[in-house]
Amino acid sequence: MSEVTRNQMAAFPKCYGSLEELQEALTGAGVSLPGLRLDPASFGDGDGIPLFDLGRCNMTNAARLVEALRRGVPAPGTPTTIPAQGS
Repeated sequence: MSEVTRNQMAAFPKCYGSLEELQEALTGAGVSLPGLRLDPASFGDGDGIPLFDLGRCNMTNAARLVEALRRGVPAPGTPTTIPAQGS
């Protein structure tokens, strides 16, 4: 097994965890991307960095995604208060 293949296999659990986090964040922002998945073809591209396939979404979900990005919805578990200067 080549070093790249080993790296890709080791990266899969981390990527899958990131995929779940992305799905949770999108759901929290009211966005549904039913085609969201890891792109299996990217595991063989040689650089060891798998890609996320965001899939297709309808106009309603695209608008929700734009709204969430514009208002800066924090990631789940992120503090929503800004610490005071000098803290």
